[in-house]
Amino acid sequence: MKVYIVSIGNELLEGSVVDTNSSYIAQRFITNGIETDGILICPDDKERLKKTLEGLTQSSSCIITTGGLGPTFDDITTETVAELCGRKSKLNRKLYFELIEKVKAKGIKPTVSHLKQLYLPEGSTPIKNQYGTAPGFYIKFKESYIICLPGVPSEMKPMFDNHVINKVKDIVNPEELHRADLKIIGVAESEANRFLKTLNSDRVQVILNAMEGELAVRLRAKDKKTLLNIERAFMERYEFKVYSTKDEKIEDVLANLLDELNLTISFKESITAGILAQLMIDKACFKESLISSSESDIERVSDTDILACPCNLTGNEFELKLRVESELKSFNLRYLGNVNFMRKSVAKRTLGFIFEYLKKHYD
Repeated sequence: MKVYIVSIGNELLEGSVVDTNSSYIAQRFITNGIETDGILICPDDKERLKKTLEGLTQSSSCIITTGGLGPTFDDITTETVAELCGRKSKLNRKLYFELIEKVKAKGIKPTVSHLKQLYLPEGSTPIKNQYGTAPGFYIKFKESYIICLPGVPSEMKPMFDNHVINKVKDIVNPEELHRADLKIIGVAESEANRFLKTLNSDRVQVILNAMEGELAVRLRAKDKKTLLNIERAFMERYEFKVYSTKDEKIEDVLANLLDELNLTISFKESITAGILAQLMIDKACFKESLISSSESDIERVSDTDILACPCNLTGNEFELKLRVESELKSFNLRYLGNVNFMRKSVAKRTLGFIFEYLKKHYD
């Protein structure tokens, strides 16, 4: 059975609102062994939404929709699903009395627009909305299931977690899906891709996500042994360039390591223009950062166990002057990522290299 997510709303298509619902649902699916086959965005247009749902239900599917269940004229999801399924919409009396109590508790008089939300397709099962007035519902159509949720994330998320995810698992009956999430700094996406291809396993899905100066490597497989073998080979190849297996941030991982080693850190920033300070400002190990283009100013930084100074940028390479417990060393490093994100990429590369250096020499 295929699984689809359909987000509904003109505001999503024009970009004035970011579709966070789909990413939340897809993430919750993958942690429960459910793979999403597609994510679509539809406008508040009955015919276009109906055509989209018709297409998705041509084969056995489980479809989650978000949005379009509210009280206004452009909320057309319930009406569209009812027409698609050839059902009439009917007032749910139990939900009616619950709504009356909700709005009275807020000192609001119930209106016709409130009641619009309570007309659900005949044969559908309501999904309780604890934090809003628009209920969700699910209905079977042909060999498919359509599950409709509100678009407000603060309402959708608890409804999904409390009522929907287990329902979808019952419908889809997913196989156990094993996963590994690795974060790595100092390795290009193309290089990581070439190495993973040499491991030659079609049974592991590989997702590479290049970010500002770092790379997320996500591995998914139904066979746990194969997954572990590939994860182990990857970590043996890149050692401490892999800084996390828990989807953490480099600044958090480095700060934890510095705390364990009882070391403090400061920066003299020029090409990073204060970004290192922004990343480390709330860490107990961080003492200070001096922003200056003068290399002589490195002596103005107060006493600290580690002083890092990324400088002398040439193309995609820069020099990292690293003073560790009074010993000054210099390294030529390459930052990865688009030139538009140079400062952030250099900062991330700097923190990643310091983590790698400490793991090799101290841990």
